[in-house]
Amino acid sequence: MKLLWREAQEVTWDQFVSGFTGVPAVYLAIAAFLIALNYGLLITYDLLALRYVCRSLPLRRVALVSFLGFTLGNNLGTFMAGAPIRFRFYTRWGLTPRQIVVLISICGLTFWSGLWILGGTVLAFVPIELPVELAEKLPLGTRTLGVVLLMLAFGYAAVCGLWRKPWPIGELHLRPPELGLMSVQTSVAAVDLLISATALYLVLPVDANVPFAQVLAAYLCAIAVSLLTQVPGGLGVLEVILVKLLKGTVGDSVLASVLIFRILYYVLPLLIGMIALVAHEIYGGAVEAREAKKEP
Repeated sequence: MKLLWREAQEVTWDQFVSGFTGVPAVYLAIAAFLIALNYGLLITYDLLALRYVCRSLPLRRVALVSFLGFTLGNNLGTFMAGAPIRFRFYTRWGLTPRQIVVLISICGLTFWSGLWILGGTVLAFVPIELPVELAEKLPLGTRTLGVVLLMLAFGYAAVCGLWRKPWPIGELHLRPPELGLMSVQTSVAAVDLLISATALYLVLPVDANVPFAQVLAAYLCAIAVSLLTQVPGGLGVLEVILVKLLKGTVGDSVLASVLIFRILYYVLPLLIGMIALVAHEIYGGAVEAREAKKEP
């Protein structure tokens, strides 16, 4: 947050307002639509994980827990909100704690598999120059990092295609996903990242002359670093990295664009998720009370 505050102090109020008002309303609407589409796509993460543990639930239930898990988890952290939400609902619907642990792990693996293949491809072919503060903390250049990510992606594919022996992890004995499931995992996560990066690109100032590939590379770097820092929602980390990486081409008004993206992708879905959670709990409590009255 200190780095973000330092960056904000270098931006004048006029530049900040210009960044907020310089995005056409139609672009904001398209970005909001893409983010809504993106959260719909995130349901697939839970569907694929349920398929792995050989369980089936009604789509409306999976959609509810997925939306709540991602909206709260994206802002408050997976361990603080995303995982507890899934434990609460999936336990109620008959899954065992062991199955839920595996399900959460598969959801995480789905995301990382997409980041490996998409981030590796983008950074290997469109490397970006990191700011000095970030370059000192990253021992690899971004092109080398891209190659490493691609190696992880191909290694994961090889394990899924060739390794069938279960891995004992505590009381769990896990097998790698089948190659077909792994391919769907990677594709879904890659499309997820592409959609969210496109939404970010749309809220940049209309006069910003920056290629989409550069915005995508900066976004993938920022997402990876914010996840590694384990800061809930990447708050402050995501913003400062994007500002530093895009400031040279977009200008000082990029701070406003990044904050617009934070509001659209994180804050508004969080508010909707909290309302949905409260409404569901109230409705569920009313149903249980009504059924209790019917019992003799």
